[in-house]
Amino acid sequence: MANMDYPGPCPSCSAIDGCASEERRKFVAAKYCEGVEMEVNAWKARLYDVITAFDGADATLRDKLKDSVALLKSTVRELDAAIAQFDRECPASVSEVERNIGDKLQTVRVHYSKALEVVSPGSFGG
Repeated sequence: MANMDYPGPCPSCSAIDGCASEERRKFVAAKYCEGVEMEVNAWKARLYDVITAFDGADATLRDKLKDSVALLKSTVRELDAAIAQFDRECPASVSEVERNIGDKLQTVRVHYSKALEVVSPGSFGG
């Protein structure tokens, strides 16, 4: 599972920006992208439980969760799109991409935590 305190797969992407050759930069960028994909997939697994609880909840609980769940779903779609774009374009500098992805992962962490305040931990997770 994703570590909610984990800042992301590449807290300082100087390893990519500082690569000596284009080939090496592409290799390191691909590894960065794989790390982001793994983290996003781990978050999707966690969010699945919240969304399942949301789908089966009564109207009062659904009303409390609806904004957080909608934002979580759209943020995950944005993350998927950012990862796909990064894979296609492999920019020379990744600091802006990293900042964008990091901001989105932070949004996921915050709204996941908000959802857990509403959903009983016994509602999911085995």
